[in-house]
Amino acid sequence: MRPRRCDNWPTPSRRSAACRLPRPPASSIPNPAPRIPDGGPPMYRVSHFVSQFAVCLLAGAAVALIWVNLSPQSYQDFVELRLADNSLIGYPNPDSLLRFGRTLTLGYLAGNALMSFFFLYIGKELWEALVLRQGALRGTKSVAPLITALAAALMPALLYASLSRYVTAPVLPAPAAGWPVPMAGDVALSYVVGRLALGPGHPALRFLLLVSIADDILALLITGLAFPIGTLRPVWLLLPLGASVLAYAGFNALPRWLDRGDPLKPAARWVRHRLSVWPYAVAGALSWYGMQQAGLMPALGLLPVIPAIPHADHAFGIFAEAEEMLPDMLNRIARWLIVPVGAILFLFALTHSGAPFASADSETLAVMLALLIGKPVGIILGGTLALRLLGAPLPKGMVPRDLAVVGVIAAMGFSVPLFAINATLPRGVLSEGARLGLLLSLIAAPLALMLARAIGRRIA
Repeated sequence: MRPRRCDNWPTPSRRSAACRLPRPPASSIPNPAPRIPDGGPPMYRVSHFVSQFAVCLLAGAAVALIWVNLSPQSYQDFVELRLADNSLIGYPNPDSLLRFGRTLTLGYLAGNALMSFFFLYIGKELWEALVLRQGALRGTKSVAPLITALAAALMPALLYASLSRYVTAPVLPAPAAGWPVPMAGDVALSYVVGRLALGPGHPALRFLLLVSIADDILALLITGLAFPIGTLRPVWLLLPLGASVLAYAGFNALPRWLDRGDPLKPAARWVRHRLSVWPYAVAGALSWYGMQQAGLMPALGLLPVIPAIPHADHAFGIFAEAEEMLPDMLNRIARWLIVPVGAILFLFALTHSGAPFASADSETLAVMLALLIGKPVGIILGGTLALRLLGAPLPKGMVPRDLAVVGVIAAMGFSVPLFAINATLPRGVLSEGARLGLLLSLIAAPLALMLARAIGRRIA
């Protein structure tokens, strides 16, 4: 019989005292690790702020929905509230006194300026998964999530294009104009529902986060490139490129070169403690402004700066709680932004998700069906293709039928699709109908819970 650990004490008195200590029950251990199905790897702990982000989004959407249906005009006045008429940021204003003068509204500030900090979060997680050691999207293990994410983005877009050709084509500015709208979902809402439907320890939850992150960034890039918000001026893209290169060379690569062979790293410590975040803040501001002036989606303006910021040498997982303890500048910035980003998400949902019930039309149906049907079909097809034809396995502990639950959860469209609506559809009844379709896609949450219960895949 295997001896107990207390039998190894050197003296009998200490051994007997140790053996008398009661062992605490498993239920009394704080935050016990979740059980893992089918021998899969342990699921890392996801930071609590992801759930808080989802609450902020839903709260803002609820207020907007009530407000716009009770007083549509006051809601529109709030969204279009002018903050400045001769600003460096905002919508182009040909009557401005400045050469590059713009009109800044509350809606523009929330959607195109402040939301860039949220997409900094999303981009950071994708960057770490792709580049850092132990990244979830490095090597052959990236094949299944990336193929699934690609299919999950393309299938809803194709279904929307087919539906709009027969249903909404007469009122669209161009055939299938809103095809990028259903490409993405919402990573925060997906995590919350996935945790409820699958359980906090299910490998499919990690897979869902990877697919959602990749879908969001892919949809943002496609929308930003295919539907510029102004006159294209590609020369302005030199500003984001130059700002990122200079920030990397001067405040990342140079200190590491000066510290080579020195375990104390004095140059890197001096930059971190004396200059703090300011070099990267200046680079981010220049990058954002260059993206706006280039005519592309300004909300993407902080993404080019991510590789320039000093980061950890290995990844812990998408939104991993362990990253909150890391001292590198990229994770420090992420920690500083947790509370502001929650407020930003509330303001974004408040200013962008207002949809009168009277705006329900064929566009509402097209968006809703593209998400509720296209997402599950795309994820099932993509995961099956990766598994059967390419030989790329799903995460250990995840079986093919879990793809159906993941697909239904991913069908909830919100934050990124709202950007696509603003970029692709004209303001008015058409865009309001599309927003209502996004809100109706949230019915995927109870559907996912019922499906997970039906196939018995939820774990504690």
